Amino acid sequence: MKYVIINHGFKGSNIENWFPYVKEKIDSDNLQVIIPQYPIDEKHHFYKYWKPILDNYKEYGYINGDTIMIGHSSGCMFTIKYLIENKIKIDKLILVSGFNNFFAKGEDTFHSAVNKSFYMSDEALLEIKKLSNSIFCIYGDNDPYIPQDKLNEFAKN
Repeated sequence: MKYVIINHGFKGSNIENWFPYVKEKIDSDNLQVIIPQYPIDEKHHFYKYWKPILDNYKEYGYINGDTIMIGHSSGCMFTIKYLIENKIKIDKLILVSGFNNFFAKGEDTFHSAVNKSFYMSDEALLEIKKLSNSIFCIYGDNDPYIPQDKLNEFAKN
């Protein structure tokens, strides 16, 4: 059995966006999609509260060399940081609208501060290339939250 794990982002949910569609389309006898629900309240939207949830999936063997990991928004950096800290090799990494070290101005200041716990230095971020057989970055040209240059920079790195 191969596993696909989708990690949502800031104030996300495992039943929103395109997550249920992906699960419906690829769940099968040979490929199981897992979409953990992480805390979304502002007091618990930090790496230290999300990590134990993914630890449980790792403990039961769902994260291994055959796993496909998908991160969305700040879930991209959460996924990368988790894999690097735990030195876990996976098959594929798909990052949707990912960013790193982006601190918004104005109304999004809180969003930036909360996501800070997921960020890594650009040098540390490069370690992910050793832990995944292939990495795909997907993003649009009209993201309402993250500037285009930050999406481009993240994908390039």
